[in-house]
This record gives sequence, structure tokens and C-alpha cells, in this order.
Amino acid sequence: MTRHTTARRALWYPLADDHRPERGRRLTAHLAAASIRRARNQSGKVVDAVHVYATTDRDGTPLHIGYVHYTPGYWSGVSDVIDVYEIPTDALTDL
Repeated sequence: MTRHTTARRALWYPLADDHRPERGRRLTAHLAAASIRRARNQSGKVVDAVHVYATTDRDGTPLHIGYVHYTPGYWSGVSDVIDVYEIPTDALTDL
């Protein structure tokens, strides 16, 4: 049996003032994990909360949800900016 090597993709949902894209933007699991790690290393003046939750999707597939909340006032023109990442757990363990 042939094994497929197609990389599983993560989804990124940027939310600004409760406006989010209709669909998540696709990116690699490696890039999503790196974005979350980079946000953890930011000072309290840029990012005020970073959380990662292990859960499952509607079909029971394990995934991790990454949540990054930026400090109010950091981005101009908006008051509240959040990044949400959906990363399939298998993609994280395959890295």
C-alpha cells in the first residue's frame, strides 16, 4: 500500500473588530506553529494572551486551536485583533 505524503494544512482566521474572513486562510502547520511561538515571545505591549487548546473537530479528528490576542491599540484603525489557528494534530506530530 502506498503512503501519501501530502502535508496537512492548518487554517488561520484573523479577526479584527469581530470581522473574520468567510473561510480560513490555508498555511502549513509549521508556519502556524512558528507564528504561535513568535507571539509567545512578544512583549506585553504587543501580545497580551496566547493559548493553545487540544480538541477535536466535528468528525472527531484531533486538532489544536491556537489563540493569539493582540494588545488593544497595537494595530491602528481597529480596537480588537485576534488570530485563531486550527492545526491538525497529525500535522504537528509529522513535523
